[in-house]
Amino acid sequence: MASEESLLLCVPEFSTQVFSGLHSLRKEEKLCDIELSVGDSNLRSHRVVLAAASSYFNAMFTGDLRESRQDKVILFDVEFSALEDLVNFCYTGRIEINVDNVQNLLSASSLLQLASVKQACVEFLHRVLHPTNCLGIRSFADTYSCEDLVEAADVFAVNNFSDVARSEEFLALAPEKVVQMISREEINVRKEEEVFEAVSTWVRRDEEERKDFLPELLKNVRLALISPQYLCEKVSSDELIKSNLSCRDLVDEAKDYHLMPERRYKFQSIRTKPRRCTEAAGLVYAIGGLTSAGEALSTVETYDTLTGQWVPGLPMSTLRTRVGVTVLDDKLYALGGFDGHKRLSTVECYDPQLRVWKAVAPMNTRRSALGAVALKGKIYVVGGYDGHISLNTVECYTPTTNTWSFLTPMGTLRSAAGVTELNGKIYAIGGHNGLSIFNTVEVYDSHSDKWSSSPPMGERRCRVGVATLNGRIYVCGGYNGSAFLNTVECFDPETGQWSFTAPMNTRRSRVAVVTLGGRLFAVGGYDGLCNLNTVECFDVLANQWTPVASMGMHQGGVGVAVLPRGPYA
Repeated sequence: MASEESLLLCVPEFSTQVFSGLHSLRKEEKLCDIELSVGDSNLRSHRVVLAAASSYFNAMFTGDLRESRQDKVILFDVEFSALEDLVNFCYTGRIEINVDNVQNLLSASSLLQLASVKQACVEFLHRVLHPTNCLGIRSFADTYSCEDLVEAADVFAVNNFSDVARSEEFLALAPEKVVQMISREEINVRKEEEVFEAVSTWVRRDEEERKDFLPELLKNVRLALISPQYLCEKVSSDELIKSNLSCRDLVDEAKDYHLMPERRYKFQSIRTKPRRCTEAAGLVYAIGGLTSAGEALSTVETYDTLTGQWVPGLPMSTLRTRVGVTVLDDKLYALGGFDGHKRLSTVECYDPQLRVWKAVAPMNTRRSALGAVALKGKIYVVGGYDGHISLNTVECYTPTTNTWSFLTPMGTLRSAAGVTELNGKIYAIGGHNGLSIFNTVEVYDSHSDKWSSSPPMGERRCRVGVATLNGRIYVCGGYNGSAFLNTVECFDPETGQWSFTAPMNTRRSRVAVVTLGGRLFAVGGYDGLCNLNTVECFDVLANQWTPVASMGMHQGGVGVAVLPRGPYA
């Protein structure tokens, strides 16, 4: 304890002044006791300062290394200008990092174990990532074990693939690096044609040396996802592809995929699986439905497969559960439903660009538990319940005239049926008439305005979720009169047969099903005890259902559809 006669002096800036003095002594080469040499260049300094600032120099000068007894130390694998900047930093704590010196500084600071400078270089490179430099920065960062920078550059390259593919760095990549990049699920392209163009440009940069790599590269282009016109006009007519048997086989495989949509499930492979960027192009909309107390909602929320999150959307003007939902011309239609008191004939349309719901012409009939599907520029509504009886009537909406018209009715009264489109025809599957639950299926041909029978399902179901994927129909869950179902059946139009696939993890009636990114999403439903906000996703190749994020604002009873992602969606 200090006595009254003592004084404790503390000068905060003293250490700064001392280092400033040491720096002046170094510049004047006074009291320097070590000389650092890089090539023909030399730099004098003070061991104690270097040892205090750098773990590398500390180990060199305080241990038993030979350099601890030398007056001159030769350094390798470091640029002299970077060494000079870093020695100055040891005295001043200041250094300027720019695009011209950042790589040399990162390399030298990594060697000399100056962690703060190395981290500053990493942060600088984060900020200057660009399509023309991200591949080089990634490689450089990997050399110096800068894992966060490797990841950042990697993500940047993937997200900006189309621009990166035109860069000199991409065109200079080794073949295995090109394969590694174009094989990735998450590369961001608006269409698969961009991947083919990247491969074609890379090969033609040095055609004689690189043309033999084309078959391996083309295996990783998802040719089946390229438009038929582009496939014929650009891909199959390419001279390098025409002259290579393996390449021609890959093109023929893609053509078969396009020519025989009813057999697409037989062609399933990595080359037919949409990339994750395809998911980025769409959002799942869940609309209407129920609260936990079973009350109707006007609520809307959207699911982003990339973030794995549900976020609120713009609510409808009307409460609707058991609502029909479909998309036409990138607009979302909510048709009929039940508002908690009465069945509805009203229809409203959501325009994602204008971010508004607006009413369009109502249907001729009040309907809840209806099916709705878009086909050839029109909307078809099928069956449902009007508050008194199940319906077999069918109506068609023409947006250009904003009018509804009746079509030939189904042969069976059907409420809570599954309705979907396959190969230009409308399928009405299962459902009930108020007395019986069906496994039967009817098919509508819009050219002839006629309904015909189709092979029945293996199990009778109502309140089902139905969607079409890869040329096949999937029917999920429902209720068979005694049990709530988690089973899933798949219809193959080529064989005309139904078969069971992997069941959902949860029993779901009144489940809504939609396809996005080559997968099925089963949303909400009722398990026999409570309404569900849970969601699960089906991977066809793996034949497996996996839980994904639950809805935040709904407890089942929703209608679902996918709208393209855009700046206003």
